[in-house]
Amino acid sequence: MGALPAEQRIDPSEEQRREVVRRIKEAADIGEIIGEHVTLQRAGANLKGLCPFHSEKTASFMVNPGRGSFHCFGCGEGGDVFNFLMLYHRIAFPEALKQLAERYRIPLAENTLSPQQREEARKRENLYAVNARAAALYHHFLLHDPAAANARAYLEKRGMPPAIISRFQLGYAPERWDFLRRVLEGEKFPAQIAEEAGLLVAKRAEGPNPSPHYYDRFRDRIIFPIVDQTGRVAGFGGRILGNGEPKYLNTPETPVFDKGRTLFGLFQNRDALRKAKSCLLVEGNFDLLALVAQGIDEVTAPLGTALTAEQLRLLRGYVEEVILVFDGDSAGLKAAMRSVPLFLAEKLTGRVAVLPAGEDPDSYIRAHGRESFNELMRQARSLPEFVFDKLAEQHGLGVDGKNRIIAELAPIVHELDDQLLLRTRFIAHFSERLGISSEQFGQSIGRAPHRRPGPAATPPPPGPDRQNFTLSANEGRIFAFLFLHGRYLPEFLAAGLRENASGPTATILLDLMVTHHEKFIRAPEVLLEYTEGGLKSLVSRLLIDGGTMYPEAVQEESASELIAWLRRDDRRRESDQLVREINAAYQAGDQEKLLALMKQKQALSNGG
Repeated sequence: MGALPAEQRIDPSEEQRREVVRRIKEAADIGEIIGEHVTLQRAGANLKGLCPFHSEKTASFMVNPGRGSFHCFGCGEGGDVFNFLMLYHRIAFPEALKQLAERYRIPLAENTLSPQQREEARKRENLYAVNARAAALYHHFLLHDPAAANARAYLEKRGMPPAIISRFQLGYAPERWDFLRRVLEGEKFPAQIAEEAGLLVAKRAEGPNPSPHYYDRFRDRIIFPIVDQTGRVAGFGGRILGNGEPKYLNTPETPVFDKGRTLFGLFQNRDALRKAKSCLLVEGNFDLLALVAQGIDEVTAPLGTALTAEQLRLLRGYVEEVILVFDGDSAGLKAAMRSVPLFLAEKLTGRVAVLPAGEDPDSYIRAHGRESFNELMRQARSLPEFVFDKLAEQHGLGVDGKNRIIAELAPIVHELDDQLLLRTRFIAHFSERLGISSEQFGQSIGRAPHRRPGPAATPPPPGPDRQNFTLSANEGRIFAFLFLHGRYLPEFLAAGLRENASGPTATILLDLMVTHHEKFIRAPEVLLEYTEGGLKSLVSRLLIDGGTMYPEAVQEESASELIAWLRRDDRRRESDQLVREINAAYQAGDQEKLLALMKQKQALSNGG
């Protein structure tokens, strides 16, 4: 086989974009960046942890710092540091690029992004920009406008010091329909952008082509800017100051705001959470602020909705334990029951602290102080124990009550059907509490019927092409080696790699490897730049597999074995072809050709 072909000619502007991306990837420490969101442990040359993109009980998420790649063997997500940030934060490539460029102080030229990427980035940047401006306006109005006197007095009454107001950029939306609209209009912010950000509401009149009339969504409300994990204002929460409903109003879902994947205070308190490895989850924004004002920073709050698997998955990257703090007036049994399966699925320890009747975290800590509150948190019960005790209070421990308790515990125990040891322990513990045998308890709940997994337990659906990109076992072994030791590519090709690895996916990979051979030989992970979707996932898996299957110490031996196998297989194919040609010559009665072919076959058999 001849020399490798020259690399394809690439558009200079495209090559410049790729060069900037490569510089950023070389500077970025993928282990450090992913480790800020996922708890990772060393596993040979790789780092291993629970996947942040789907619920799993056994860690199958691998990061290879040397190759700058990650791959989850459970859901199939994989790629480079850009892909991780895009998937984890649900941002577009331009935002991930900008974040990393700023972090590693690498300048970006205007042509770093394609026109389509620039347009997509502009749209999202406009949403963030109008949110940032609104937050600043509300904050300034609260601090300085005479019309915000009642709001300032309210915050003072709630014990909010200036430092907390500043740290969380609290604001006030006046009791006017056009405050924000007029300011944004005067500053040339398009009303359509403010509407898409959820700040303005459009009222459309009847008629063939009516122009919409815009008015402010938030009026006479204390404003809580909601900051996403990238540190930007993604949305707002508003607490009514006077009379009116709803008491709390949040920004609706937007391209940059998703309530189910966001926690109030997570960004501001992230360092405290990592240090404590524990999180207090409170129900309201003021509860969180009251605790922070007292020096308790390891706290977050959902945005007025039930706790979601995605929120727990976010917390799992920071802490090992979550304490649900319930108000004394609502024992929280239903919320606790709903959350037990989520905690089990995310492998997080859950505990429950219930405040005295009539108290919430805000009122309790102001009345009794920080140490008394901390003592209550230390007494928090495990989540399953809390659920059992509340069920016992509700149903009693008579025969009928026990039957009802077993029925309500059954879904929780069934979440452990694939974790036999933990399931056995749960059954043994609960059966002892009920005063029945483990066998009776197990027989009562049976095994879980076939259930369609809920959203929390369902891995992200693969891309439309993911299942089509597959390799045979032999192809997988060969490519895993080459992705670890790309310099052997010419020898593998000379030994018959292209003829041996002839499947559709293998052909695509080989074409990429040959087209970009100089870059591939230096750094096989470069192929991540030229792949998308399911193919990128396959490349990320091969980058991880190489280090696992072929330790560095035996690379020469592994290369020799694989090349020898390729050559044997190449001779076998040539032999099979000669046999077919010999049969054809025999059937045609061509003695001269038959004799020549048989000599070739003999020489091949003798290793010639």
